[in-house]
Amino acid sequence: MLTVTQALSAAGAALLWASLPSSAIALERPLIIAHRGGAALLPENTFPAFDNAISLGIDMIEFDMQVTADDQLIVTHDGTVNASFCAADPAYVGSLGSVRGTSLKVLLKFDCGAKHRDIYPSQKAVLGAHMPALDTLLARYALKKVLFFGETKMPGIGEGEVDPVAFAQLVAAAIRKYGLERRFVLQSSDYRTIDAMHRIDPHVRTCLLTPWQAKSDYLKLARRHHSSCMLLRLQDADAEQVARLRRAGILVFSDVVDDEQGWRDYLTRGVDALFTNDPASLKRFLLRRTQTQLTH
Repeated sequence: MLTVTQALSAAGAALLWASLPSSAIALERPLIIAHRGGAALLPENTFPAFDNAISLGIDMIEFDMQVTADDQLIVTHDGTVNASFCAADPAYVGSLGSVRGTSLKVLLKFDCGAKHRDIYPSQKAVLGAHMPALDTLLARYALKKVLFFGETKMPGIGEGEVDPVAFAQLVAAAIRKYGLERRFVLQSSDYRTIDAMHRIDPHVRTCLLTPWQAKSDYLKLARRHHSSCMLLRLQDADAEQVARLRRAGILVFSDVVDDEQGWRDYLTRGVDALFTNDPASLKRFLLRRTQTQLTH
């Protein structure tokens, strides 16, 4: 007999699909996840990127969450403000510091859209694109037909400290404020925040990142942390392992991949969601694939 925890995990896939646009279910295709909103196209972790992903009909927007000096949640990836693509407000006096050591008010003034990382050479510049507060992001998209895939990013060495339970409590409060318990998936490589979220609100689904580092049986690992989702690279799980997880109700997501051969490889192995910086190209690829299947 399944325990309550196992039953909740097994039901995770069904609940997730129930929140999706009908096109995903009708075509029986994997979910499309826009990494940082689609960082190959528009400034990462900003409203222009998220707006574009939603206008494309993407199933899930992915973003990074960090805790500021005044214990607010902001959407940004790096633990220290990255000067390679984020410029300070002209009125700001001081050096670029850690997110944890900077207030939300100050962080919201950085322009992170005029420049881009070297790894996103095709990204279109959007002057004045800022890193948003999590509360503002959820308010903006709460009524949209989209799922949320938020990662708890802990500070690195020298960037300050955040209590993982307090971090999870902040995220849970934001989710609850907008009634998104069924549409938000918490992801993390720091499983302390995963475990804390389960204790705070077991209805919020969680996803394990870097599970290969645990050197444990994947299904047992998912059960241990009450997770109904796992990100697995091609080199870390074969088709048989993935099929076993999916039969048990564990959703399997790809790593971030931006080329057609990579998408084909994940589809061949088995996957519930494809994770990409280029959601527009992935959507076109899946549409062509579906059309080809229907004609054969």
